[in-house]
Amino acid sequence: MLVRMSHRGACGCETNTGDGAGILVALPHEFLTEAVKDAGFDLPPQKEYAVGMFFLPTSETRREESKNVFNKVAESLGHVVLGWRRVITDNTGLGKSAIQTEPVVEQVFLTKSSRSSAEFEEQMYILRRTSMVAIRAALNLQHGGVRDFYICSLSSRTIVYKGQLKPDQLNSYYFADLGDEKFTSYMALIHSRFSTNTFPSWDRAQPMRILGHNGEINTLRGNVNWMRAREGLLKCQNLALSKDEMQKLLPIVDASSSDSGAFDGVLELLVRAGRSLPEAVMMMIPEAWQNDKNMDPDRRALYEYFSALMEPWDGPALVAFTDGRYLGATLDRNGLRPGRFYVTYSGRVIMASEVGVVDIPPEDVCQKGRLNPGMMLLVDFEKHGIVDDEALKKHYSMSRPYSEWIRRQKITLKDIASSVPEAERVPEQVIGSVKVDGSDDTMENMGIYGLLSPLKAYGYTVEALEMLLLPMAKYGTESLGSMGNDTPLAVMSNRPKIIFEYFKQMFAQVTNPPIDPIREAIVTSMECMIGPEGDLTETSEKQCHRLSLKGPILTIEETEAIKKMNYRGWRSKMLDITFPKERGSRGLEETLDRICSEARLAIREGYKLIVLSDRATSSKRVPVSSLLAVGAVHHHLVSKLERTRIGLIVESGEPREVHHFCTLVGFGADAICPYIAFEAIWRLQIGGKIPPKKNGTLHTKEELVQKYIKASKSGMLKVLGKMGISTLASYKGAQIFEALGLSSEVVQRCFDGTPSRVEGATFEMLARDTLRLHSLAFPSRLLPKGSADAHALPNPGDYHWRKDGEVHLNDPQAIAKLQEAARTNSVAAYKQYSKIIQDLNKHCNLRGMLKFKEVPDRKIPLEEVEPASEIVKRFCTGAMSYGSISLEAHTTLAIAMNKIGGKSNTGEGGENLSRLGPLPDGSVNPKRSAIKQVASGRFGVSSVYLTNADEIQIKMAQGAKPGEGGELPGHKVIGDIAVTRNSTDGVGLISPPPHHDIYSIEDLAQLIYDLKNSNPGARISVKLVSEAGVGVIASGVVKGHADHVLISGHDGGTGASRWTGIKNAGLPWELGLAETHQTLVANDLRGRTVLQTDGQLKTGRDVVIAALLGAEEFGFSTAPLISLGCIMMRKCHKNTCPVGIATQDPVLREKFAGEPEHVINFFFMLAEEVRELMSEIGFRTVKEMVGRADMLEMDKEVIDSNEKLENIDLSLLLRPAAEIRPEAAQYCVQAQDHGLDMALDQELIRISKAALEKGIPAYMEMPIRNINRAVGTMLSHEVTKRYNMTGLPTDTIHVKLTGSAGQSLGAFLCSGVTLELEGDSNDYVGKGLSGGKIVVYPPRRSQFDPKENIVIGNVALYGATSGEAYFNGMAAERFCVRNSGAKAVVEGVGDHGCEYMTGGTVVILGKTGRNFAAGMSGGIAYVLNVDGKFDSRCNIELVDLENVEEEDDVMTLKMMIQQHQRHSNSQLAREVLADFEAFLPKFVKVFPRDYKRVLQEMKARNTAKEAEEADLMKKDAFEELQRMAKVASNQPEKNDGAYEQSEQKMVAQRPTKINNAEKHRGFLMYERESLQYRDAAARINDWKEVVEENKPGPLLKTQSARCMDCGTPFCHQDNSGCPLGNKIPEWNELVHQGRWREALDRLLETNNFPEFTGRVCPAPCEGACVLGIIENPVSIKSIECAIIDKAFEEGWMVPRPPVKRTGKKVAIVGSGPAGLAAADQLNKAGHSVTVYERADRIGGLMMYGVPNMKTDKLDVVQRRVDLMAEEGVHFVVNANVGVDSSFSVEKLRAENDALLLACGATKPRDLPVPGRELMGVHFAMEFLHSNTKSLLDSGLQDGKFISAKGKSVVVIGGGDTGTDCIATSVRHGCSNVVNLELLPQPPNSRAPGNPWPQWPKVFRVDYGHQEAITKFGKDPRSYEVLTKRFIADDNGNVKGLELIEVKWEKDESGKFQLKEMEGTEEIIDAELVFLAMGFLGPEQTWAITGCLGHC
Repeated sequence: MLVRMSHRGACGCETNTGDGAGILVALPHEFLTEAVKDAGFDLPPQKEYAVGMFFLPTSETRREESKNVFNKVAESLGHVVLGWRRVITDNTGLGKSAIQTEPVVEQVFLTKSSRSSAEFEEQMYILRRTSMVAIRAALNLQHGGVRDFYICSLSSRTIVYKGQLKPDQLNSYYFADLGDEKFTSYMALIHSRFSTNTFPSWDRAQPMRILGHNGEINTLRGNVNWMRAREGLLKCQNLALSKDEMQKLLPIVDASSSDSGAFDGVLELLVRAGRSLPEAVMMMIPEAWQNDKNMDPDRRALYEYFSALMEPWDGPALVAFTDGRYLGATLDRNGLRPGRFYVTYSGRVIMASEVGVVDIPPEDVCQKGRLNPGMMLLVDFEKHGIVDDEALKKHYSMSRPYSEWIRRQKITLKDIASSVPEAERVPEQVIGSVKVDGSDDTMENMGIYGLLSPLKAYGYTVEALEMLLLPMAKYGTESLGSMGNDTPLAVMSNRPKIIFEYFKQMFAQVTNPPIDPIREAIVTSMECMIGPEGDLTETSEKQCHRLSLKGPILTIEETEAIKKMNYRGWRSKMLDITFPKERGSRGLEETLDRICSEARLAIREGYKLIVLSDRATSSKRVPVSSLLAVGAVHHHLVSKLERTRIGLIVESGEPREVHHFCTLVGFGADAICPYIAFEAIWRLQIGGKIPPKKNGTLHTKEELVQKYIKASKSGMLKVLGKMGISTLASYKGAQIFEALGLSSEVVQRCFDGTPSRVEGATFEMLARDTLRLHSLAFPSRLLPKGSADAHALPNPGDYHWRKDGEVHLNDPQAIAKLQEAARTNSVAAYKQYSKIIQDLNKHCNLRGMLKFKEVPDRKIPLEEVEPASEIVKRFCTGAMSYGSISLEAHTTLAIAMNKIGGKSNTGEGGENLSRLGPLPDGSVNPKRSAIKQVASGRFGVSSVYLTNADEIQIKMAQGAKPGEGGELPGHKVIGDIAVTRNSTDGVGLISPPPHHDIYSIEDLAQLIYDLKNSNPGARISVKLVSEAGVGVIASGVVKGHADHVLISGHDGGTGASRWTGIKNAGLPWELGLAETHQTLVANDLRGRTVLQTDGQLKTGRDVVIAALLGAEEFGFSTAPLISLGCIMMRKCHKNTCPVGIATQDPVLREKFAGEPEHVINFFFMLAEEVRELMSEIGFRTVKEMVGRADMLEMDKEVIDSNEKLENIDLSLLLRPAAEIRPEAAQYCVQAQDHGLDMALDQELIRISKAALEKGIPAYMEMPIRNINRAVGTMLSHEVTKRYNMTGLPTDTIHVKLTGSAGQSLGAFLCSGVTLELEGDSNDYVGKGLSGGKIVVYPPRRSQFDPKENIVIGNVALYGATSGEAYFNGMAAERFCVRNSGAKAVVEGVGDHGCEYMTGGTVVILGKTGRNFAAGMSGGIAYVLNVDGKFDSRCNIELVDLENVEEEDDVMTLKMMIQQHQRHSNSQLAREVLADFEAFLPKFVKVFPRDYKRVLQEMKARNTAKEAEEADLMKKDAFEELQRMAKVASNQPEKNDGAYEQSEQKMVAQRPTKINNAEKHRGFLMYERESLQYRDAAARINDWKEVVEENKPGPLLKTQSARCMDCGTPFCHQDNSGCPLGNKIPEWNELVHQGRWREALDRLLETNNFPEFTGRVCPAPCEGACVLGIIENPVSIKSIECAIIDKAFEEGWMVPRPPVKRTGKKVAIVGSGPAGLAAADQLNKAGHSVTVYERADRIGGLMMYGVPNMKTDKLDVVQRRVDLMAEEGVHFVVNANVGVDSSFSVEKLRAENDALLLACGATKPRDLPVPGRELMGVHFAMEFLHSNTKSLLDSGLQDGKFISAKGKSVVVIGGGDTGTDCIATSVRHGCSNVVNLELLPQPPNSRAPGNPWPQWPKVFRVDYGHQEAITKFGKDPRSYEVLTKRFIADDNGNVKGLELIEVKWEKDESGKFQLKEMEGTEEIIDAELVFLAMGFLGPEQTWAITGCLGHC
């Protein structure tokens, strides 16, 4: 039995060293009686002695010491030690590792003690635990440390033989005992181990003392913590021990034991303390009772009672157990693991993970069953029978009045709430929130503005409100994000971070599966019992006197009731978790000390609940982080064994996200009231951000809160699910996190036991961050009421990049430089890009803290380093699925990687068939992806897909969302995407978590084997994600024969995922990679696999660091996409990617401009950088470099730049693996042995040779056993290689098998192959069925009824795409999951049948389990509703249940049953067909609603097409052709406006303004309309502003809808966008929503004078607008102007002088934009500011440099000056500082605390050519200044200006100043105007050297040019013209210019040089010349230099 399951165990680096194997049997009395005689003593009768099986030290001294101590302890307890017996062992054939740690095995024999009243087994339990205390002390064995003493078993009933052995070594090792014919037992429990969470050792081998555990306990840390806490309450009266004696049994759980050992320890305690073994197992692994409507109420009460005593030990588990009386097994609530059993007529029960492990004659089998979820199989040896599961649970549920106890004792929130008067449940107002009194002045404070101080104190941001809370409150669900996380680790951020951000969620991969909280919600529960517990070992009514919560989130009202309750003895104590601000950073730890003491005091005073509250937060009191408070109190009480004596509730303003709630619960909180979050979502509705209901009424506060709670709970369930945990009770206190960047002092005090590897922030540092947030909330400088600053909530850009906000690795400058480098193949641009990335790395990630060691004489010549062409072969692109990205992008990546010899990856969406196969000439398709990914959704995975792969990658987890399945929104599942994925058009796809056939390491090993069989030539890869322990997991994966392991970082991209997963799960690849490499080397496994890493790899430096940490290959995803045009919009999930990459929108896909060469250029430049670095640090090849972490060291400069990095410790990261095991390989040196040469398929292929080569039919018969796995898979590969998708004709190859088939029978079976099995089969029958046929039926000699028995195992037909299957008997759990095209008939199924099915047809001729059709979106199932209860077992979320009435349905059903009867000879099918009409009404058609919709739409389209064809038949064909010809020639028929309407429709498709413009896809639906000028002919006659006034309305709503709210908005980055950093996307969004007042605040946060910039700024923001890549950019300026103009119009712009003056004085010289802005900011800061201006009016450039028609001087400039004056700024005009003695520098310095120069760049560039001195030649500013002054002084009546009236004007120089001169001259009435420019005319679109996002140097027509054209009929500009001289008239006036044409040509250095063109000289008339050639800087006057000299 054990040997036949060897493939389920594992071998380490040595093929002869196993992970562990063992057997537990009843004491073989006859054998032992004889055996001890040789030892010199005799045994008493059976049951009067006990035997201990000991692993003893090899040291004789230590061995004798341990035996002596044991003897003394035994004798002290009254036992007689009869003697010791040395067990004879044979270690021949054991591996080196096993022999090195091999113990001496001895048995001890002893009698029962007469001193104790306890039973014999209980006495042995006491002896074992007591003796271990003494032996540990004697041998100096540390808890959790290495030990050389272990007691395998000590019992009067059972004995365990085990060791670090392979299954086939167990018998030979213990052959002297086990091989003796007298060694007999009535039962045996065997186990072989596949270690993944802990390393193999002799003691960890199983069985344990009373169980064998196959699976993982995911909640282990929490279970262990809770058990430790419960130790304070344990009395164990059944053991009759004193309190001191009881102490010697503790701790119950050994810290060093595996999860199985911990489980065994607690189970044993429960049994020894008096519970029966079955009851104890039911208590620890309860069924999923909370949501099972069909469960018996008494059984439900039993489980509810158990839930009051103990949380479930949750995780996928098959547990076999025995105490000598009972032998049983149970399956966890999810039922993922197989447990198959036979019951025979001859009286045997055989249960194992597989069938076929013991040969049983078919006629002897009376039952073939399986353990279904929560079921217990139990054999009672006293009663000599099998105990029925239902009867067993009925017995226990009726043994006590549990229902009555629950009814009387359970307390609910409703009970507590009703006990407190309603008036007392109203909370006090949040301190710091602004009170509202009903007046208009305070009304705005009802919204979010009134809560700003508390929000800031707790670290809320704009994104937290709008991206996280808002969707939760609006839709009841978490929001989606995309493109991963590229922000700094919390410890590396320079911004204050709340402590939740220092924790990363752990997740299930390989060792245990995540579960599906969406489709399998039936097994999950958020219910929890809280409050004081009782003694775990007692069963009494008082045990369930606890408070029952439906979920962990409490409303404010519920919390208030709890705080004020006095109900049935329950009172709560509120502990204040705030501290006085004056205590500074010391206050944090002082508060933790205080609340820990107060918590213990509360327990002593009899309180039942503690409420940790920060409601006292105020300007004087600072809140301690709720997580620190919870962690400190929880662990303090655990350490004092008091935690289970009180409940712990958090009332805090800090938590608001799912991750926050998870960490609080995970570290011990029982319930949470996030009162600020509740308050905020209510205020968001008041502020208009949550739309009213359809009937126009607002949502009530309760409704919004409940939506938010619903979203929070579902989000928490998803986090629980990704760790494989089903219940909140199990998750609580489980600490399923890794701390990243916290110091040991913090972790040990508040989060003890949590993995933490890099050190980091101390309490003091965390306190400083808290104080910074508090200062932001309650600033020492009060802000003017109503000001933008007062209304501002921080928006640092944690999710989307924001200027001056949080650092993002993909920032605009890096993106722009990478694209420039890739597109132009510019090495210079690449080097700039690389430098930018390295600077960003220093602020973001662990590798940024590293540098290369400088070792003398290591540098080698670059030419000696391996070439880039070899290095690039190690590069792969990431798994981006076809569907998440477009066909164009997907194909481009494949072409690029194929060209360079690297690999592209299909991702989990399959691959377009046209790209799979070879080209007609037989060569490899250049569009084919080398890596084919196989994920949980199995999209597009078929035999042909796998056959066409170089590497097959198993996606265990994804960096951006580990533990979750992929997600593709419905709007992306269209056309060929749906076809490729075999799914329903338009229906969103959420892949199940990876648990169906990779729920454990042994099943991952099976999948590796399956895939290797599907393509023996392909490399099999396993993708893991970095987390604590990933090294041990990877070791298991390599032992499972993975050829390649990928360690992904947490920061990888994703097409769609919830933000919780993107931000908070997984760890940096640096940690995971280093751990994996070191662990593999330590276990000598590194040489058997290739190691790869990925996760935001961007430069050669990243690659070199990855290699030094252990990687051989390197994956890139984001960087190649950016090189193809991605601009990090982070809108992948919305299908609106503007560059055609992450979209399926055909319009947008046309915008894709990427080329394979872009990717190739990038990779080769990166590879060259790698070479340069290798040269520097002395490596010739990448292979030499792998694992050389000794060449890395920490960069002190980076560490010193951030105080939080003071304690950082990367020593674990930098430990060279070669030091751990010097002789072990450091990189892959050998291929894995997959054992394919032993596969049964080799024989099948040999026999089928003629069929394969010539298509001749072949038939064969042969026996099969469970060791024959994946039968038919390699054969199918051979067929597919030759015949591709077509395969062979049906039944060409027919294989008849007899026996019990191994796992994966017929996996990926292709067309033309039929497998017929007489017998039964294990899991995964027909996995990925690809056109083949499978028939399974019981042996002909069987006596049982097939329809009542199991013939195939779990997860049959998983991911089947086509083919047929007929099963005469029942299938186990998860039948036809993700079936997308196969036809199948079966006679009954277990739970979760047809889950996630998207196609195919299934007939179920019998009962189904629970949750049938969950997630089913396609295909049809017909179910024979035999008991009429099918509807209660079906999940009808996505399906309708209908009668089978349609003719097509009836025919399909009958035909499939006929085929079933024909193939399997089914008696049931025969009966149904014989009376088909009678059976037909009992059939239910399960019809997915979306699938029904698609079929109806197809039918409607076909009907319409048929009607159209019928209409065409009636028309005259010649007449129709004639009409079409006229339309084509643009000659529409009379009275037929169809053509015109069509034209109008095309124009109407892109309006610039509509009434209700939509934001989604607005950039596609609407055209740009920028600033609207007044009519040129009219405006040249006045001096009013040229721009039409923009009023709020359809135009602005439509234009703002074009803004895409970019994830990386280039418009406000300062390199080429807005230099002010205006928050353009944010105020555009607010304008679109009509929230103008908020838009104003957002605008004024960064811009002092939007009315100036909106009029005169050249708008580089529009030049950098992302939309400008594919469309006309967003019209930003017009919206900016409209916001500020509306603000003035509405009266929002009122004087807001500072609340308090500082007493400081500042003098500012100059009143231009800079001077005014400085004055405004300094005045807001409370300083007294005086501005000195030499002109007669304030405004500088804005007053006199910019003409009135661009900016009105009175209504705009003076309006602002007046406002500033009212706010307290003092203005002095005619003050020529430094010239006028009244305003000397000395005087200003003496009168002021500071002097600021803001004189501007006023020195114009001159044109020093002959004639420059002539009259009529002026600088432009002379002309413009005098004009404006005269206009303002006299309306141009005083003549004090330079008039151009009637004159011929020449303007030299372009730009805004030149345009202004043209426009002013035209208004004067000039006779002609010419504009001369030296440079060439700009192109109409961007030139190659002017890439986006640079300012677009393109030809523009500005307002002045337009006016000149209007007046003179032509554009005034001439380009490439040089002025040689000015020509004078007789009076010294200018009358003309001599010009010459020039050309710009590059010289040898590549610089442009001007060249005059001979013969092009020309003289033009000129009576006025204005020089507008720019400015050289400030005037170098004495005033300026004097100031500079003194300031």
